[in-house]
Amino acid sequence: MNKKILIIVVMLLIIISGLALYTNTLKTNTSNQTQITDMLGRNVQVPLNVSRVASLSNSVTVQVYMLVPNKLIGWDSNRSATQNRFMPTQYQSLPVMGGGKKDANYETFISMNPDLVFVGHGTTLEDVNDMQEKLGVIPLLDVEGDNNLTNIDASISFIGKTVGEQKKASELVSFHQKMLSEVASKTSSIPENEKKRVYYARDSTGLMTNPSGSSHTQLIEMCGGINVAQVPITKGSVGVSIEQVLKWNPDVIIVSDETFYKNIYSDPLWQNVKAVKDKQVYLVPNSPFNWFENPPGANTILGIPWTAKVLYPDRFSDMDLKTITREFYSNFYHYNLTDDELNTIITSSGLKT
Repeated sequence: MNKKILIIVVMLLIIISGLALYTNTLKTNTSNQTQITDMLGRNVQVPLNVSRVASLSNSVTVQVYMLVPNKLIGWDSNRSATQNRFMPTQYQSLPVMGGGKKDANYETFISMNPDLVFVGHGTTLEDVNDMQEKLGVIPLLDVEGDNNLTNIDASISFIGKTVGEQKKASELVSFHQKMLSEVASKTSSIPENEKKRVYYARDSTGLMTNPSGSSHTQLIEMCGGINVAQVPITKGSVGVSIEQVLKWNPDVIIVSDETFYKNIYSDPLWQNVKAVKDKQVYLVPNSPFNWFENPPGANTILGIPWTAKVLYPDRFSDMDLKTITREFYSNFYHYNLTDDELNTIITSSGLKT
């Protein structure tokens, strides 16, 4: 074999070896990926083993924490000491990634190298494709129904499957269905004229609310009450006057702001409202997440038995809210409440233990 032929043979061997190596690499890369169809029907390639998850929507972030907290890499916004009170320390200090959907800081998301990013309800296909372009090669998956208890189970199952935690997702769906069933069994027979009329006070003035039909107040109707704010639905909260609240004259007021709750019984503006006169004002528990809304989502599953007890304490006198709360916090908030902490949560909301 002359020298030229030998050189050609060696070069061919090198090329063949290189192609073989490239082919094996492609096979390895392909075998480490799987195709997921998200809830907008998009086919997206995601890693088989997901260990770093981010979200562009608060309600989805909460679901990820509930299912796989060790895979969540950041929060949507800053968390207060009050919100962090009943959350394990290692999750309190997760970085704040900031923004949501269109106003997100995509550079921050990319720099944190997530395996995938979720985006929640109400996002158009065009918007999702635009967000995917901004995220580059990081896969983006759309989730629908994450902010609405009437159809949230599908989103829980989808996220659970995607992050490799189908078992926990199934447990959360079962818990949700059990709470719905128990409450409906005792409220479905209440005559319309005997249903409690409820006002939801969202802010420190008590004069911002969410109307009937909003996902932010769906627990009222779900638990057999009537939301007195029968006004046109908007995307956000609506402002009302104290005169309007007096006309509605609710039997029960549910409050999200602690300052307003502390002051309502001594505030002369509210003294003639039936709920105030009857001492029927209740503060929504808010740690680690709000039980009633903000965001409306999986965190409000625990709000089902709480709201039922608030509205109809006699009908639900045999419902053990303390045991339900302890189980929910342990299984889905990954925090084991002490007896004192449990009592504090219940009594601080205005309910008796």
